[in-house]
Amino acid sequence: MHISYDVFDWNKNHYQDRAPVRKCARAWQMVHQDLAPKAVLLVHGFSGYPGELVRPGIDLYDSGFDVFAPRLPGHGTSGDDFLASKAEDWIGTAYDAYVNLSKSYKKVYLVGHSMGGAIATIISDAFDAERLALLAPALLIPAIPVGKLRLFRHFVKRQRISWESDPEYHFHYEGDEDDDAFLGSEYWSFTFPPSVWELEKVRRHAVACLDHLKADTLVISGGLDKTVPQASSRLVTEKAKGKNKHLHIPAASHYMPYDKNLPAQDKVMESVVSWLVQK
Repeated sequence: MHISYDVFDWNKNHYQDRAPVRKCARAWQMVHQDLAPKAVLLVHGFSGYPGELVRPGIDLYDSGFDVFAPRLPGHGTSGDDFLASKAEDWIGTAYDAYVNLSKSYKKVYLVGHSMGGAIATIISDAFDAERLALLAPALLIPAIPVGKLRLFRHFVKRQRISWESDPEYHFHYEGDEDDDAFLGSEYWSFTFPPSVWELEKVRRHAVACLDHLKADTLVISGGLDKTVPQASSRLVTEKAKGKNKHLHIPAASHYMPYDKNLPAQDKVMESVVSWLVQK
């Protein structure tokens, strides 16, 4: 696997994390010895990390792309950093990564998962990117209690919830043995009302971009997705500009880049690669 963690500091103009970055959460790149003519920018989701996107990175690299995955500020470090980082830090990091890559590549495409799909939508609109792939994009999130959250977020920073590690998930990243347990104790064992409000800000911004989004866009929904409904994908395919396609995979969950159902994961990856390599 041709992965390197020696990447440009796309976070330098945004929130600076205080806690160390876990190995699995390091920003990474997969770059050919001779630079490819096209690059793909991968954007991870809310409370996620770049290591979750190594599988699509491998498939895209093997198909001739140079691939880059920045780490969004506040992710992969600590719950305190998560609370301190904001929507503008997350979007800004992806924005700066796109600007940086555009200096070296003729074309830069984007792939985003969940909140990363919403951010990829915003960045694609900002730069008139030619091609875009969205995996369970967080453009509609019915579980967010927006009305309650407006007030609640000022008084409650985090609430404990039930979380258990699931050994059925298989990742491709290089990390520490306790990465999952550590991140679970810092992120997935809580809900963070202020951070969810920042997610809602990202979601609204992305939806507002759809009316003028020019990118040819593939959007993939999963039949087992309990977070993002199919209606989110329909928002994308109903946009007026670009060639747009919705692929629904009944066996896929919300966690498509590392889905426990390997045939569903393979189908997602094959579809993304096919969409981005087409002439």
